[in-house]
Amino acid sequence: MAAALSPDGRTIAIDLLGTLWTMPAGGGVAKPITDISMDARQPSWSPDSTRLAFQAYRSSTWQIWTIKADGTDLRAVTSGPYDDREPSWSPDGQRIAFASDRPSTTLGTGSGSYDIWVLTLATGEVKQVTADPSNEFHPSWRSGSTEIAFVSDRREKPGVYAVNAAASGSTATERLVAASDGAVAGPSFSPDGSSVAYNVLAGGRTSLMVGDRNIADADEDVFPFRPQWVSQNQLLYTSDGTIKKRPAAGGAAQVVEFTADVSFTRPAFTPKRRSFDVSGPQPVRGIMHPVVSPDGTQVAFAAVGDLWTMTIGGSPKPLTHDAWVETDPAWSPDGASLAYSSDRPSTGLGAGDGFMNLWVRDVQSGADRQLTRGTAAAMQASWSPDGSRIAFSDPEGQIQIVDVKSGAIKRAHDHLNEAGRASWSPDGNALVVSSLKVYSTRFREGTNQVLRISLDGQPDRWFDPMPHKSIGMREDYGPVWSPDGTQMAAIIDGLLAVWPVARDGMPRGSPRPVSTELAGSPTWTGDSRRILYQSGTRLKLVDVASARVVQDIDPHLTWTPASRSGTKTIHAGRFWNGRTDAVQSNIDIVVDGHRIKSVEPHRDALHAGTVVDASNETVIPGLIEIHTHLNKEFGEALGREFLAWGITTVRNPATNTYETWENREAFESDVRIGPRLFTTGPPFDGTRIYYPGGTSLDDTGQLPLALQRAKDADFDFIKTYVRLPDLMQKRIIEEAHRMGMPVTSHELYPAVAYGADGVEHIRGTSRRGYSPKISGLSRSYRDVIDLLTASKMTLTPTIGIQGGFRLQTLRDASWIDDPRIQKLYPPSVGQRWREQTRTPASPETIEQAARLVTPQERTVYQVVKGGGRVTAGTDAPINPYGLSLLMELENYASGGLTPVEVLRTATTVSAEALGAGADLGSIEPGKLADLVVIDGNPLANIKDLRRVKRVMKDGQVFELDALLRRPAAATSPAAR
Repeated sequence: MAAALSPDGRTIAIDLLGTLWTMPAGGGVAKPITDISMDARQPSWSPDSTRLAFQAYRSSTWQIWTIKADGTDLRAVTSGPYDDREPSWSPDGQRIAFASDRPSTTLGTGSGSYDIWVLTLATGEVKQVTADPSNEFHPSWRSGSTEIAFVSDRREKPGVYAVNAAASGSTATERLVAASDGAVAGPSFSPDGSSVAYNVLAGGRTSLMVGDRNIADADEDVFPFRPQWVSQNQLLYTSDGTIKKRPAAGGAAQVVEFTADVSFTRPAFTPKRRSFDVSGPQPVRGIMHPVVSPDGTQVAFAAVGDLWTMTIGGSPKPLTHDAWVETDPAWSPDGASLAYSSDRPSTGLGAGDGFMNLWVRDVQSGADRQLTRGTAAAMQASWSPDGSRIAFSDPEGQIQIVDVKSGAIKRAHDHLNEAGRASWSPDGNALVVSSLKVYSTRFREGTNQVLRISLDGQPDRWFDPMPHKSIGMREDYGPVWSPDGTQMAAIIDGLLAVWPVARDGMPRGSPRPVSTELAGSPTWTGDSRRILYQSGTRLKLVDVASARVVQDIDPHLTWTPASRSGTKTIHAGRFWNGRTDAVQSNIDIVVDGHRIKSVEPHRDALHAGTVVDASNETVIPGLIEIHTHLNKEFGEALGREFLAWGITTVRNPATNTYETWENREAFESDVRIGPRLFTTGPPFDGTRIYYPGGTSLDDTGQLPLALQRAKDADFDFIKTYVRLPDLMQKRIIEEAHRMGMPVTSHELYPAVAYGADGVEHIRGTSRRGYSPKISGLSRSYRDVIDLLTASKMTLTPTIGIQGGFRLQTLRDASWIDDPRIQKLYPPSVGQRWREQTRTPASPETIEQAARLVTPQERTVYQVVKGGGRVTAGTDAPINPYGLSLLMELENYASGGLTPVEVLRTATTVSAEALGAGADLGSIEPGKLADLVVIDGNPLANIKDLRRVKRVMKDGQVFELDALLRRPAAATSPAAR
């Protein structure tokens, strides 16, 4: 919350919950003057006190707006594809200074930094006044002057600077006003210009600085906005969830008391109920990464755990029948070989290595040859035009090239942010990938553009076929260079598009759509005349010149869910059903097939069929991990990693549509061992994106197609992301609810008023540059707590990625030596944390870490005790799959929740959030048989959750020792 006092001293304006409000200077009742959909932030008064300037996110970029103090005459005063932020009205009322990532007139297009600009209101002219390659932001005018103070993050001397706005660009002379490390924000000149106030976040503490003196209280939570000089001797600012006035020389602060009422009626919504009793053959949806052969007669793809080829017009034939993961097929230029990634036993590292390496299959003979032998996943294979080399990516974001004959590997490019699959130039001297091109180094978002990587020592080159529009979604959405070198193809606005290029890849025209439906995985035929693409469960071969589909291909592949039969009885010494507060003793749980038949006091007569003796252990419901991302690079072990920690159900909130269905079909058919999976597809985002796979929406044109994809793919829910405008989110919520799908996002308000069902992360990424849910000191205030408790919208805190996992590890790093970590995860997982904890943490280090974690734990406590709904999730694999959920729960317990309250966040509450409360989350007759047997009592000590002995998922029992072993090579009978 930012606050600004009008120059006449009568009115305070604040931005609360993305709305501008005004109130009397002495406090009282605040009145909203903007609607809830603008995300209005950081108000600045005109010198005559009649208008306010502010930044707003009405569309997909931040722009500067003005409005009369009574809420009338709303005007946008900037526009365009760039972000304009942090307005400051000039003393003469004729201009507004602001920070922007628009191209520098001095440094050129794509300069990659924020600068200070000045808008002349009468003409609309904008002028650049700073031009340093660093980011410069938070401008503030000096009274009676043309000088502007601002923050600069320049590496050699960060802090507060000032510049004369009468000059411009390279001719402007800047002066250092106050050097300061840490996150500096909100400089403001005193009325006589002799001093500057600003705030700093550093070392887990905030400061309100006047010159070189901190006047804030020792533990005060100063918000990162411009303090306002009420007079030469007093400041008005925001901190601790309030508005305060404080003497500029230091001394006690006075709180300006106010109230702001928010009222709304959340629309009624009942999520669709998923069936868990499906039987018989089912059509395969998870057809991953289809590629057309160079002669255009065959297609290769991965599905239900194996590789397949299909003659167009014929039926699919399996190339593999095993328990491993095979993915990312790529045809050699002569069509004789297929490269692919697999975690099958390595011929170079021994039978149990489990790493995704590159293999080459001779299509005629069926012989396989291992090409890479690394411990880091090798994915996204792409053959050179002469067939001598294969480009691939690794988990570090590097593009590597392996020689097909010798196996020698050479790095083509260092770290990229999850670039898409590489495509070769016809001469083999360059690669192109879809990679994230950011607008500035201040914020992480940008658009996916074509990056040309030279293999002959020339510098990288960016190509923007459609400025400000993403080219592909990274992954395998293009660009793909035609074999004759004259065209490229990629998915743009969800459709397959092609454009002409020069020999070096430079665009020679605008992209032209050649599909009318959502498309993915484009690959060229060898004659450069046709492209195969994927649309839903079908594959299409399109003639590029005419944009006519010449082959509409149905793979006709089915899979069969595993069936459970027979009776199993679990004799529990201690038993918690997920509903009650009490732990029961000596209970028998009778399972018939995959559902619970009865739960009753122990009787020997009930011990029919298979008996699981847990008479010395505790039995609880299977745990639900509500926020995790399943990455193929972890191979077959991925599913076992969850079960080994007692997690029987996971929700994946952002993923490739086809990869997630492949996981689900492989797990449910017993092709691979793994948890029950609830999933969505690509998140819905604005024009700027960050993660690969995000759906970039710049208007409502693509939205109906994206919503139809969600319906056709039968998603369990929908996720929207941080750059999506609020009004578009409102429409998505309405449409998703009509389809029975809940909606979750990072946003709290106005999402909660629009009917959103969940909010991800207490902190999480925010388009504002700061979180509206939590402060820099990790504290949440009444606006957040009240909205969550009153609405019953779920909160998934993910404290672990915000310091909680590290804090628990500093306190106890014994998990690093757990056999599960040693046997199920890549060596880098344990090595990373072993290095960090080689020297035991000092009490001071632990205290500093706890300073930013404890307030988050307190927020979880307040929400739960206030009647709100918390669901446990982790955002793994940022921290290790499975274990990270248990550590998350330990954070909740540290915050004061009882073990029962903690466990409900990962059982009953999460099951209800999934719309599956009738089937999951508790141990009751009729529910699915998902149980965990623990050698200890987590109802007394939550850390006992780590002591998993065995797991039952869907009526199938897994002993921990068995989960630690890789499966024997076996066929995959479920897909035909």
